[in-house]
Amino acid sequence: MKKPTSYFPLFGNDFFEAIAGYSDSVGLGYLRALWHYWSHTACEGLPDDDEYLRRICCCEHTEWARMKEIIFDNRYHFRLEEGLWHQARCREEWRVCCLAYEKKVRQTAAATTARTKHVT
Repeated sequence: MKKPTSYFPLFGNDFFEAIAGYSDSVGLGYLRALWHYWSHTACEGLPDDDEYLRRICCCEHTEWARMKEIIFDNRYHFRLEEGLWHQARCREEWRVCCLAYEKKVRQTAAATTARTKHVT
């Protein structure tokens, strides 16, 4: 089944509250990490690899230590679970989106079947 990777729900109030007080580069890095987590891993986790994470966040080497400390904080933003970084809210929204997508696929299949039964 195709996964809903092109759709990414952004809850603006929650997002901006989570990054309040940080620089724009941290906010953008966090958004990039969330997007990659959603669209490239289907919320199955980001590897615990500094260079990989730095590139996802599009962060300069000189800023990485501070940015990683904020985004991959193992508390509020991304948490390390069994060697992979996860974001709880994003993972839950992914689950909800997949359920809604599967429901739409079933509804479409049923409607198509009903329509083609009457045509033949």
